[in-house]
Amino acid sequence: MTVKQNAHAVNVVETFKAKLPPETIAQVGENHFDELSLLIESAISAAVFDEMEKAANKVDQLAHDIRHFAEYFDRD
Repeated sequence: MTVKQNAHAVNVVETFKAKLPPETIAQVGENHFDELSLLIESAISAAVFDEMEKAANKVDQLAHDIRHFAEYFDRD
């Protein structure tokens, strides 16, 4: 996990906590908010990984297409 993803997850949890009454925050407890932050960070990382994998697949396909084009470029 990157520092940026961690910071964003913490920010999301803090924004969520700001919408809750103090007694609810006390009932939930910091440990649960920390767990929520980890879950959010994990979700961000999974989404980033999925998008990077899609991009890598596109690059692989482009490399294949360029290789194919180069092999048949001057055969006409």
